[in-house]
Parts: sequence; C-alpha cells; structure tokens
Amino acid sequence: MYLNTRAWSPFEELRDLQREMNRLFDGYESGTTMSRFPALNVWGNPENVVVTAELPGLEIDDLDIHVVNNQLTIKGERKGDKPAEDAVCHRCERDAGKFVRSVRLPYAVESDKVTAAYENGVLTVTMPRQEATKPKRIEIKT
Repeated sequence: MYLNTRAWSPFEELRDLQREMNRLFDGYESGTTMSRFPALNVWGNPENVVVTAELPGLEIDDLDIHVVNNQLTIKGERKGDKPAEDAVCHRCERDAGKFVRSVRLPYAVESDKVTAAYENGVLTVTMPRQEATKPKRIEIKT
C-alpha cells in the first residue's frame, strides 16, 4: 500500500495540471500526424542559419522543403512497417504517415541560396543570412 505523506496543496495540484497540459500541447502542430516530428535543431552564426532534422528511414523523394517569409517548412511521409497479415503488434511506437514541421527562422535569409544535404538520416538545411541581418562592428571614435 502506498501512503502519500505530502500535504495536499491546491497550488501543487495546479502546477501538476499545468505540467500535464504543457506536455499534451507541447509541439502540437495542426495537420500533422506526429507531434514534434522531425526533431529539429536551429543554429545561427554571423553568416548562416543552419537547421538539422532527424529523419531516419526516409528517402530524399519523400521530402519537400520550402523557405517562405523567414519560415522553413519540411514536409514528408514516413512509410510504416508492413508486418505479416497474421502478425499482432505488441508494441507500436514508430508512427507512420504524412508530417509537416515548420519553424520560424531567427533571421531573414536569402531563400534563393538555400542548400540542403541528407546523410545518415539527418537533413541539414543551410540558409545564408540576408546582409542587413548580419552583425556589423561599429567603430568607436574618440
């Protein structure tokens, strides 16, 4: 038998509820079958914005990448496993289906100079920053 020795607190209950609601809605994107897929990293330096995305098992032909108004969109489809007709799934965690993942970029980019590479299941999208967004050193006059 489990005995809860923590005193009941309505504020702790609200914090628990908020954590659960955040977990539920974290990464929800309209029109997707998989929440927060693919996992993304967004990096910026003085010259480029680089986005890496984990896309294991996808073929290049299954991907569609667009940059519009400083927003990168990656669309694709993950094919599901095709088990034998009489197979029973005891644990099914690998989602399949169409996905759309969009991310607002931290800087304006030159959309006509975007490059993409796909290696070992990782997509790397490199986007040169617009000249106006690149940091400029200001000389101080004395």
